[in-house]
Amino acid sequence: MEVNSLTAMAILVLASYIFFYLPASRLRGVLVLIMLGIIGYALVATVAEMPTFGASANPPHNEVYQRYLHQAVEDTGAINAIAAIITDYRAFDTLGEVTVLFTAIAAALSNLKAH
Repeated sequence: MEVNSLTAMAILVLASYIFFYLPASRLRGVLVLIMLGIIGYALVATVAEMPTFGASANPPHNEVYQRYLHQAVEDTGAINAIAAIITDYRAFDTLGEVTVLFTAIAAALSNLKAH
């Protein structure tokens, strides 16, 4: 079974409905246990779909790393290969990571100032 983002979103919406909108009762407890079982199954199924460690067909063992190492400086004009990978090849990923870090720092600071 492949768990895609739509399935995960449906599970989270259903779980939040059960947790926030159903009154505390035996039914709610049973539904929470069922949801935990579904989430646990989804996690186990996702891990089972992962490629085996060290297999030659894994994504790290393809030709991308060779291009990064041998042609990064020429392709991008950066000073070194690491700078080329971070700022040119993976710029959107780096921007996303910086956004997450900035948001976490802003949230921590706002919580600290609130007390």
